[in-house]
Amino acid sequence: MIEAKNVADWVDAPFADKHMEMVVAAVNVYVDALPSIERTEGGAWDKTTILGATMLAARLYKRRNSPNGIESFAEMSHTYISRYDSDIARLLHMESFRKPRAR
Repeated sequence: MIEAKNVADWVDAPFADKHMEMVVAAVNVYVDALPSIERTEGGAWDKTTILGATMLAARLYKRRNSPNGIESFAEMSHTYISRYDSDIARLLHMESFRKPRAR
């Protein structure tokens, strides 16, 4: 599982606010329910899973103030915040990067 401090460090925030705490709690539940995440022999999240969860929480946290996916940096500059990140999907084995499973 990840903590809000991990995400605050990732996004260079001075501290974790209540919104970040909420995002981290939701990401922990979501990622832990994924059937094919990497785990250690003891069942804890592997380093790749921790990184993927941290990146997912950071992306969701950054999107909270940009429902249209646009973030402004200056008067004349803006950028889009992607709804999809293939790096996160690879790390968490989501969507088209799922591991094959026996039935």
